[in-house]
Amino acid sequence: MQVHTLRFIIAVLMTAVIMLYFYTSREQEFYSDSAEPAVVQILAEISTWEKEPLLRHLTPEAKQTITDEQLDQLLDHYRSFGRFYAIDELDFSRTASAFSLFGEKRINYSGVADFSTGPVNVNVTMVERGGYFLIYNFTLTRATEEKSGFF
Repeated sequence: MQVHTLRFIIAVLMTAVIMLYFYTSREQEFYSDSAEPAVVQILAEISTWEKEPLLRHLTPEAKQTITDEQLDQLLDHYRSFGRFYAIDELDFSRTASAFSLFGEKRINYSGVADFSTGPVNVNVTMVERGGYFLIYNFTLTRATEEKSGFF
């Protein structure tokens, strides 16, 4: 009896994993035409490192988690990266996509972007609201430094 139960559990788990793989593949394909260009556009707009462009692209939740003082510190830190030029490739996070099954859909991308001072690691999680993508959280780090960020 235990062998049959174990086989059934394994079969159910394998089915779930396969279904999640296909689901996240479909999500990746779906968002490649809209979310990836949005990341590039948002990075280009916020890399002035002024408050208004950044605040315009943040979700209300992200705005609530950071104080004005923290935002000023963050902008001062990110200002040292200079202007955004380009990003060669964005890696879609299947894990974030899978967790979106249980709540609001969050799309996460990471990659290495070219800024005026050199390569910068980018990790951005976005949500789509009202036909626009907004930043839920993001982190930028020089390719050689530890992660830093406030939200």
